[in-house]
Amino acid sequence: MESSTVVAVGIVLLGTEILLWIFFRPAGPRGLPATVRSSPDVLIGTLIEQHYGRRIAEIQQDITATTIPPHLALPLTAKSGTAALRIIRRYFDHTGQVFEMSVTVHSADRFTFSSRLRRERE
Repeated sequence: MESSTVVAVGIVLLGTEILLWIFFRPAGPRGLPATVRSSPDVLIGTLIEQHYGRRIAEIQQDITATTIPPHLALPLTAKSGTAALRIIRRYFDHTGQVFEMSVTVHSADRFTFSSRLRRERE
């Protein structure tokens, strides 16, 4: 992966979820957090593509167990130290360049991850 320069970090409160946004050069934030807040029913990937005019070729998603840190307890309306999930997403373009990254924290009782695996017929 080619290195990128972080130009800004922003925090967006989406209902009872916290989204930490990390912006890379040359893109930068230029209003994306406001667009995300005002479009809660649109996939963030779609908003990123529209905002930057760049197609997402790949999203790497890491989901880890964590606890709610004290500074996020109030915005998440959750108790500090209770179970949570942290999701880190890296958005890659067709050249393999990360041009956007987000970190979300979800109270464990408000998030479900579901996966379906299907075997190809032989």
